[in-house]
Amino acid sequence: MNTCRNLVVLACAFVLMSGVSLAQASKSSKTSSEGHPTISSILDRQLSGIEKEVMGAAEAIPEDKYDFSPATSNIPGDFKTPEPVRTVAQQFTHLGGALELYSSAILGEKRAGDDSGPTNVKTKSDVVSYLKGAFAKAHSAIKTITEQNATEEIAAPFGNRKITRLALAVGMIGHSNNHYGQLIEYMRMNSIVPPESRPRPKS
Repeated sequence: MNTCRNLVVLACAFVLMSGVSLAQASKSSKTSSEGHPTISSILDRQLSGIEKEVMGAAEAIPEDKYDFSPATSNIPGDFKTPEPVRTVAQQFTHLGGALELYSSAILGEKRAGDDSGPTNVKTKSDVVSYLKGAFAKAHSAIKTITEQNATEEIAAPFGNRKITRLALAVGMIGHSNNHYGQLIEYMRMNSIVPPESRPRPKS
């Protein structure tokens, strides 16, 4: 009788220990999975990097320079072929317009218009506010990208073709970097040091 009772106790103890071990293994696996970078998190980090640079430039350029363009200034070179290059404000609104265009495509939304951005956004405060909204939408779009849908072909926002969400996200970030590079040149032409190039305070 005692032998049977001891066997039952041992069996119960084994089951309980097995349950604890499985729970710990499950918890460890979940933690490891959550800490592992995903396609979405990597892209979102890249977007955050260029967002910081673009928003820093938008804040650093004075209001009276938002209508600056090399095409209307006495700067050597051809800045009017085939069309006059954009003003500072137009560079920012084009960048924001492209963010919205790419984001809408990733989200499966139909968006009217092109990547020029709204024509009524001209002042510095308007531009900064518009860019914040455009980047917010871009982050929302990127967060919907998963390993399952990243390479699924969807309608492109330009032309009559198909493209993947991953390609759209990479293109959106690359396009933003492209125009940030142009804005750096605009700042340098006006003796403005880009915020990211300014000396860091010593800790």
